[in-house]
This record gives sequence, structure tokens and C-alpha cells, in this order.
Amino acid sequence: MKKYCYWGVLIAWVLWIRTQSPTTDSWNALPGFESRELCAVNAKEKLAVWRQFKDAVISDNTVTFTDNNTTMTYICLSDDEDPRRKPKPLAPKQPVS
Repeated sequence: MKKYCYWGVLIAWVLWIRTQSPTTDSWNALPGFESRELCAVNAKEKLAVWRQFKDAVISDNTVTFTDNNTTMTYICLSDDEDPRRKPKPLAPKQPVS
């Protein structure tokens, strides 16, 4: 008798963390949330950790550190969305001679 194993839980949400400073702009992903709500709760928990820093200014899904001018933004997206993918700009048309 053949036995089959199916992966019953699909990972559907990713918490993206964008870190922007005067010298960097990077994205990191924390995949593995079963729902958008669980992802959002995790983002709120991460923002709460930053409240202990005196230079942290927190609003909605963003924390900005005033001492070093760094901003971290937390965004929940479905696992098929990637904020690092940006549409490529169209090349300027060359004049016809």
C-alpha cells in the first residue's frame, strides 16, 4: 500500500523589512505566516521592541532612529509579491536621423 504525504499548510504571508539609511537601502524577508493577521501581529511585536530606544520615532508600520537617520518599515505581503522587484524603466527613444 502506497502512502502519500501532503503538505497541508501553505505559507501565504511574508513580513518584509526595509531598512533605509543614508548609505543603504535593503530588504529582508521573514516568511512563514499562515495569515495576514499573524504577519501583522508579528510586525507590531517587532515595532514594540524598538520603543525602548530613546531616539526611536514609531508611526504605523515604521520606526525611524533620529540619531543615525535610519528607517525600518515593516510590510506584510502575500508570498507571491516581492517588493524588491521594480519595473524596469523604459529606455529613452533615440532620435531618428
